[in-house]
Parts: sequence; C-alpha cells; structure tokens
Amino acid sequence: MSGVSGNSELSDRGRGHGRALRPTRRQVLLGGGAALVGLTLSGDALAAILKLGQATGLPGVATIAGAKKPVFVAAAGSTDPVAHSLADSLFWLEQEFEHAKFFLMHMPSPDLDTERAQVLRFQNDFAARLAQVRAGGADRSGLAGFNRPTIELVRRFLDVKRRMEKAQESGQLKSLAWPTFFEHVALEGERFANRLEKFSEGKVELERDEVVDFWSRIMADHADFVAHLLDPEERALIEKSRGAADAWRAVKSGGPKGKVEGSLAELLAFKQTAQKGVEAGQIKSIIHPLLADHVVREALKFSDELKRAA
Repeated sequence: MSGVSGNSELSDRGRGHGRALRPTRRQVLLGGGAALVGLTLSGDALAAILKLGQATGLPGVATIAGAKKPVFVAAAGSTDPVAHSLADSLFWLEQEFEHAKFFLMHMPSPDLDTERAQVLRFQNDFAARLAQVRAGGADRSGLAGFNRPTIELVRRFLDVKRRMEKAQESGQLKSLAWPTFFEHVALEGERFANRLEKFSEGKVELERDEVVDFWSRIMADHADFVAHLLDPEERALIEKSRGAADAWRAVKSGGPKGKVEGSLAELLAFKQTAQKGVEAGQIKSIIHPLLADHVVREALKFSDELKRAA
C-alpha cells in the first residue's frame, strides 16, 4: 500500500460553511492510512502500534492494545510454555468462537439449519473451554493434560471446516461463505493446535520463516476478503485491497527484515482505520464490525510473533 498522496479531499458529510471538514475514513485509507493516523513507517514502526497492557491475572500473560478486544500474549521475553499456552489459548479460542459465529452468519435458515446446529454446538464448546482456560490452573507438570481438551476441540472443528470447504467448493453446501474462507480458518486452527502441542513439549520457539510464511498468507486473505465484502461502488478501496493482497503474496520469508515490519505496520494502520470507518458507516460494505476487529487482532498477533521470532 502506498504512502499518503497529499490529496486530501474534504468530507462530503458537510458540517456547514466556515468550518474545516475532516477527511473521511475512506479518504484516509485511499491516502495510505498510516501517516494520517500518526504512524511512522520506520524500522521501529511496530513499536508505535504495540502497547503492552496490564497483566491479565494469569501467570506470565499480558495484553496488547490496538483492537476493541484484547490480544493476549506471553510476557515479553517469556520462555515459559505455561504462559505461552495460556496466552495462545485465550487468543485463539476467542478467534475460533468467532469463526463459528461467522459461519452462522453465512448459513441461511431454514435451508442450512442442520449445519447451523452443528456449528452452534462448537460455538458453545469454545465459549465453555475459554471460560475454563480463563480460570487458570495450568502448571508445567500437567501442561499436556491442560492443553489436550483444547487441541481435541480445535481439531474436531478443523475436520468440520475442511468438510465444509469441500462441500462448498463442490456445490453440495449452499452457504454464503467462500471455500477460501473455510480454508483460511482451517489453516489458523491447524496452526493453533500444532503450537499447543509444542508448548506441551516445552517448546516455545518461533522460526521467523514460518511466522512470515504463515501470516503473509493470512494477511493476503484478509485483504482479498475485504475487497470482496466492500460495496461495488467502493472501487478505489477495492483496488487498494487487491493491491495489498498481491503485495503480501509476494512477501518472502527470507526478505529484508525491516520491509516486513514496515509493511505490517502500514497494513495494521489500514485495518484499524477501516475498522473505524465500517463502524461509523463511512465505508459502504457488508463487513460486520466484529470481523473488522477480528482481522485487526490477528495483525497484532502477527506483529507480536514477528518480534519474538529468531
């Protein structure tokens, strides 16, 4: 996504003559977003975005500000697999709960009542498991047992995601979700379960190549999804979103370190500005505000992993 062009059109939401009008969220996005929301796209750009919040009450777990819901992370520099298990579980169980909610939004009733009932059961299971994790009780000696119910739940839902992907692709499932969306959330669930298994073995390390490869795909998908959820009249924003998707697909894990961080900082600024524009009704779309916040949180999680990766 390019930088600010210098052409700042005035808002068409007039507030009377004699008063300067602020640019709309749409104009901020088209201008590049980042500079207009006060970010510096330097090597330290992510530091301007990431603000470590207060401890959560669970050992070694903190939050990152920047979205409407908290983003849970292990404390800076932590190598404690318990803290990483708790943080990832708090974060990804919330995302999985929302995946189920998005499925329900895209499954019309009564035609897909059977599928809706199945997904609703998973949504309830994720809410229940999230409450159990929030209650704590994990320790190093029993970590594998603590993580096992989460892993099993995520993998059961993963099987459903894959089946729905194939059914949607073949035309057997007539939902309003793309096969790519089912694939996208399946990739996230699979990685979450795999990470928990590693934490259970005491391994918390992140490899930069894996982090960049995985999250670049996720960021590209997000940009594609936004492009296809915008109102057709939002032509300029659609093209900007498509350009962002192409740029993230071209990201190479072995590329210059500063380039990935800078690109992520700008994309995050774009997402945060878009989120506010969607909520304010300044951007025409069928993007639900929860989805707008959902993708911001995942960009914040990417930024945290990028900082920790070797």
